Amino acid sequence: MGALTPADFQQLLDLEAGRLSEIDEKSLDLAIPHIEGWTVKSVVGHTGWVLRYASTALQSDPANPPSRSSVAEPPPGSEVLEWYRESTVMAKETLANVDLDTMVPTFTGPQPASWWSRRLAHEVSVHRWDAQSVTDSPDPIDGTQAIDGIDEILQIFVPLRMLFDTLKGSGETMHLHATDEETGEWFMTFKPDSIDWERSHTKGDVAARATASDLFLLMWGRIAPKTVDVIGDASLLDRWQAAAKF
Repeated sequence: MGALTPADFQQLLDLEAGRLSEIDEKSLDLAIPHIEGWTVKSVVGHTGWVLRYASTALQSDPANPPSRSSVAEPPPGSEVLEWYRESTVMAKETLANVDLDTMVPTFTGPQPASWWSRRLAHEVSVHRWDAQSVTDSPDPIDGTQAIDGIDEILQIFVPLRMLFDTLKGSGETMHLHATDEETGEWFMTFKPDSIDWERSHTKGDVAARATASDLFLLMWGRIAPKTVDVIGDASLLDRWQAAAKF
């Protein structure tokens, strides 16, 4: 998990969950510009559902993951905000009371319970940014967290969910360079059914330079490539975003 500990992730979850809970009820019906068909209400409801699912998973046998249908869907209307707040309390209390070394179910198979502290911190941070982006200049993601978040994308989401038929990798290379975090550099090689990557300062066919927060949001498809400093073949960033439908 890099420089961040499970305790760090739980603190970040507490911070970001609190920020999302402060969303103005009047904004619930506003559309999220970068997620087609979603509103702020959708984001709040989805995030609350994930928190509840994780709480259930953290109390389940690792060989018997909970089904999606075992977790209730969010309520309609403005009551979704209170339901979300209850979801955050549930998740934080569950994480506080579970042995973080206990094996539990995840969508990657059985993992230590600490896996969920990392996953939830990133999940809530991105969706807090989504919700804030419709009305204000959204707060950036913490830089150290963003670096770990990019690692998580490459470690977990790329192998499981990258649309490699869309990416059409044949050896193209991409370099990410965080301008505000000394350790924030990645070098990737696109292959037909995988992405090789390492933390290094290596020239690629395309380089994207920005804050760690913006690189993290770029990798999640939240901001457009044109909003960061791009050197080289910018079409590779477009291909990444088309294929990274996580």
